[in-house]
Amino acid sequence: MAGLKDIYALSLRPDAAIKLAIGDLTIQLATENLQYKGKLVIHACSYASREEEDECIKRITQLSFSPEEVPTNSILAWAKVKEIKTYTAQAFAIDAKLHGYGVDLNQFLTQEDWHGKTLYGYVLEEHHYLNLPIMGVGSEYQHGDWWQAETPFEILCFKQCFDTENVNIAESVGY
Repeated sequence: MAGLKDIYALSLRPDAAIKLAIGDLTIQLATENLQYKGKLVIHACSYASREEEDECIKRITQLSFSPEEVPTNSILAWAKVKEIKTYTAQAFAIDAKLHGYGVDLNQFLTQEDWHGKTLYGYVLEEHHYLNLPIMGVGSEYQHGDWWQAETPFEILCFKQCFDTENVNIAESVGY
């Protein structure tokens, strides 16, 4: 079994992080293939700007959460990376409801300024939403950063994430 230092965390804007945390989305897109399967900590990072914060808060409230329930610089959940897909245009379109970015791969790559890069989809399962977020961790990480616990505080936060009472979304809604 992997130690806490071997587990990855993914930092996302709070609105994106909560969608993964509750299992609303089950595929996370990225341009890097970490060749990693196992537990993944889902972290809500800080907002890049006031405008981004306003837009994210609107999307959070549309999901019936308050901004206080999805604080920045906090661990919201963990899930398991089941597999990593390499996307073609056809596969991207088929998985549109699972990743939430539409059906047009080229349009998405242009929007993200990722043209010329290979797109991967991290397929997540067993989403465990924490009843209480673990706050005050990872302020240096930005949207899209993959990271591992390095400091004693981060290691403790990861341990708390896996030890704390949580809700297995798949069991509670019958996936």
